[in-house]
Amino acid sequence: MKIFKFIWKYNLFLILFLILIIIEPIYKLLKIDEDVYTPMRCQFLEDDYNKLLEFSEINLIYESDYLNTYIIYKDIYDYMNEITIRGGLDEGLNNNPVIYDNTLVGFVSKVSKTSSIVKLITSKDSKVSVKINNEIGVLEYKDNELIVSNISNYSNINIGDNIYTSGLGNTKENIYIGTVKDISLDKKGIEKVIKVNYKLNIKDINYVNILKENL
Repeated sequence: MKIFKFIWKYNLFLILFLILIIIEPIYKLLKIDEDVYTPMRCQFLEDDYNKLLEFSEINLIYESDYLNTYIIYKDIYDYMNEITIRGGLDEGLNNNPVIYDNTLVGFVSKVSKTSSIVKLITSKDSKVSVKINNEIGVLEYKDNELIVSNISNYSNINIGDNIYTSGLGNTKENIYIGTVKDISLDKKGIEKVIKVNYKLNIKDINYVNILKENL
């Protein structure tokens, strides 16, 4: 069992190779029409391979142990709220940050023996404490936008400034989220309302990293 855990955590390419080995005899056994099957198979494997290759080349910047894993399930009609990933109690997961390309995806919210549900920061009920320069605010998803609120009108924040987790509450500190895209005032003119430039699209992501140590 330990050897399989080692293979999964540290050699994703071997997993893809094993998938190729498994699929080929199934194809021969079923004798599916080659004209139909081959293009479908090749396109699927090529797309997945390219995503895996891109994922493997990411230079992770955080001082943390990582668990590399893949997304088991995402609801195509509700993919902005949560995803299910491989890895759970066996890996000691509990409220861990989940990232892709050094950018926060969400947090592990429910854990079973071998899988976990990740609440995305684009979830309708997600609230994450964040910092922009020296200012602390709350990140939420409203009207199809990531918004930072609870920021004083007198704060020194400019378009292009980086946004990170603050470390308050259950969040780890200094995980990158995005940049300031737009700044406006609330209806009372007391607080700034900040729109976030967030580069990730969960629809295009198959693999993620789980941070396993405090930052």
